[in-house]
Amino acid sequence: MTLLSICIPVFGHSPGSQAAVIDSVRQMLGNARDDFQILIGDFSSDTEPLSRFASQQSDPRLTVMSPGLASGEIGAAASKAACWNWMIPHTRGEWICLIEASDYADPDICAVLEATLKRVPQADALSWSRAGYVWPAARAGREIARIGTGSSLNLPQQKDMMQKLFYWADAGARPDCFFGAWHGAVRRELLERIRAAFSNVYFEQEAPETDSLCKTVLMAQCMVYWERPLSVQGLAGTPEHALPEAEARLEGFPFTAGMGNAAAIALSMERFKQRYGIELEGWEAGFIKACARDCETATSGEEFHTRKAAYAQAITQWRGKKGLAGFKPEFRRNPKLPRFQGLKDKHLHFDMEMDRTGSAAEFYRLINAMLFPVHLLDDKLA
Repeated sequence: MTLLSICIPVFGHSPGSQAAVIDSVRQMLGNARDDFQILIGDFSSDTEPLSRFASQQSDPRLTVMSPGLASGEIGAAASKAACWNWMIPHTRGEWICLIEASDYADPDICAVLEATLKRVPQADALSWSRAGYVWPAARAGREIARIGTGSSLNLPQQKDMMQKLFYWADAGARPDCFFGAWHGAVRRELLERIRAAFSNVYFEQEAPETDSLCKTVLMAQCMVYWERPLSVQGLAGTPEHALPEAEARLEGFPFTAGMGNAAAIALSMERFKQRYGIELEGWEAGFIKACARDCETATSGEEFHTRKAAYAQAITQWRGKKGLAGFKPEFRRNPKLPRFQGLKDKHLHFDMEMDRTGSAAEFYRLINAMLFPVHLLDDKLA
């Protein structure tokens, strides 16, 4: 039985992204488990490299599929959501996980699923503490990794996740809620319920990451969260949920996707709420604080002031000058001062130059050696 399908869509004609996928998949296939599937959806203009790689591996756990752009099966300009939707019917796992070409996911997610289902058989959404990795070419000076070291398995309440997601409770530059198919695992049965409830598709918006997050939190019957990182999100210095120009603005909500992650995620969430008539009160203050924290992620003074001015203008236009009362970003980064490295608040801080890793897969191999062993989780919970 295939427990988990890890889906990796590949877009455009970029030798770099294809090389990153090959690097990640080669490491995944080194895992001895046989209950996972890796499905690469090749939406690039040159499908030969990945097809050749799959043939060389000759591993039944790996499938590379192209939607047949020439035949019109899916348009060459199809949205990311359309590509994600195309991949789901080709999976065979009981659970589905989606990552990007520059990311990495550990097949030992299957071990966490087994340990979870043994104790919480009704679980239908699993999330974990994903690690962020800035690729060497995208680094602006020293980058400090912040990796969670906890290993507790938690069952958050839906009402609490609703607060964290839709009301931006305790948010940083983005909501403190990570459930969904992107860098998470969703049971197939839940995905089918989502499809039936929302326009007969799994994902709708151009930013399907947020779309999946909203739908999963609303529809999941039992969510489970493990503190330990099980995947790495490769970062290239661009907003996490960048939107195309067509979805970069929303009438009555004067924020643009280019302002930062908080604005881009909020645009997708507002579009989702408007489409399905979801009206909420009292979320604005949490979002405005998240805008301030988004400014504080800037790596230079110039970037900070540019982002702060854009957010301040949008907040004023949206809620008047009184809205700025909760918008107090501070630029704390001083390149002349060494940034903290060590263990603090159950998180390990260290220079990303450590071990000179060059990809998300290599970075996961490094942190995996430092953290609680995944295969011991079942014994720990006994």
